[in-house]
Amino acid sequence: MKTSRKIELLNRLLEKSKDITNESANDSEFKSWKNLVERTFIKLFDTESIEVKQLNNLKFSYNGMQVSGIDYRPSHLEYYRRSFSTVIKSIMNYIEEFKDDVEEEIEINQNPDSLISKVFISHSSLDKNIVEELIDILETIGLNSTQIFCSSFEGYGINFGEDFLDRIKEELNSEVLVLFLLSNNFYSSPISLCEMGATWMKTNQHIPILIPPMDFKDIKGVIPLTQGFKINNPQSLSHFKSQIEEIFNLQKSSNNSTWERKRDRILNRIDKHLNGL
Repeated sequence: MKTSRKIELLNRLLEKSKDITNESANDSEFKSWKNLVERTFIKLFDTESIEVKQLNNLKFSYNGMQVSGIDYRPSHLEYYRRSFSTVIKSIMNYIEEFKDDVEEEIEINQNPDSLISKVFISHSSLDKNIVEELIDILETIGLNSTQIFCSSFEGYGINFGEDFLDRIKEELNSEVLVLFLLSNNFYSSPISLCEMGATWMKTNQHIPILIPPMDFKDIKGVIPLTQGFKINNPQSLSHFKSQIEEIFNLQKSSNNSTWERKRDRILNRIDKHLNGL
């Protein structure tokens, strides 16, 4: 992830902290914000990083022994304010540290070839069965679940309580390869068409994948000239495999028969879904 993007995400935390008006660890706005802070820190620094551990060690309320008749509200407020201030100061420090790296990163990124680190599957939820097979294809090629964003499946998309559109905007950047799973359902979905427009503006690489009976002449929108293929074409899938291996710098499989066996098994399931459609 680019340093400028990291700074953007951290500044977003500072902006959202201003929405918290009730100084309480039980406040819903605070809980939502703290959850966003933790997810952002994990994305920027890793789950086992010292930044995430320090955040989790903070106490936002007083946990001492409760004695009847004693009002502990001042203690809760003191703990909350101290820990909240610590988080804000930490975020500001991280921003300053990242700013020191921006100039160096700009020189490194003069190379026009952007580093692709993730796949974003743009699709209609009505095509969920075919989407699942596409995920299986990607994982068979060698990608893992953390490299695939797909809003229809738990573990690949949006967490509970997370803003749907904010997360999609966050995922769409120059480090993402977007796979458009095009169908009649896709063109009937306002969200899918919105993703298509955002993708054209914010991402560098995208591949249309057609779900029959959709044909190349039926492609509309901002991507009519982009080379694509049909999801049930075995030769195209093998070419797609080579392209994904090259983009993500994956070790190429030396046993083509193994890939073809797994590919054909997936294609058999796809054909059954298409016949059901």
